[in-house]
Amino acid sequence: MKNKWSLCITRTDNGYYLTGSDEIQTVLQETEDSLSVHEQLLWEVMDYFDFRGSKHDPERIRITREKGESFVESNSREEAEDVPIELE
Repeated sequence: MKNKWSLCITRTDNGYYLTGSDEIQTVLQETEDSLSVHEQLLWEVMDYFDFRGSKHDPERIRITREKGESFVESNSREEAEDVPIELE
């Protein structure tokens, strides 16, 4: 018989409460950085089910942050306007 794993994720007002089929309980609580708790949740799920991978794997899943498109576009325009252009 195969091992069956399960993970129950409950969203709370300020984070997540995780309970696994192995009876391990984890609490993830939000901080000032609002994305941090969501990143932690994804890492916990990857660790629990053991599919994080290693640097030696040909491919693996990564969790990354990037600037929002609107943020990048608006800041790129501002930076471009501030750059002086020298004419010869």
